Amino acid sequence: MFKISSSGEYALLLVKYLTHNPWTHTISIVSEKLAIKEPFLRKITNKLEKAGIITSHKGRYGWVELIKKDISVYDILSAVWEDLSIAVCSHGTCASSEHCGITPTITNIQRGFDTILKITKL
Repeated sequence: MFKISSSGEYALLLVKYLTHNPWTHTISIVSEKLAIKEPFLRKITNKLEKAGIITSHKGRYGWVELIKKDISVYDILSAVWEDLSIAVCSHGTCASSEHCGITPTITNIQRGFDTILKITKL
């Protein structure tokens, strides 16, 4: 069920920060500015980099930079592997979905929710 985790929150914070400060930043400075522990921030940057949202350089003087423009909340949360389902059966994973009378309703709500996340930009 959908609830933004600390990874999701920090990923949103990081991308928002990089959006408003469009230059390269050292990981340690970003960690300090956002009050995120550096090892945890590195895990988040790795996931965002794999998704093509940021680029980074590892090492003692490692840095991070935003490379993707027009980023949606959906892109960011998906990059850090957030479960974006609003209910257990949102994606037809419930064992009773074939016989359930509310599956179509839940599916429509999920589609609407996904659309909102996709059109919401930072």
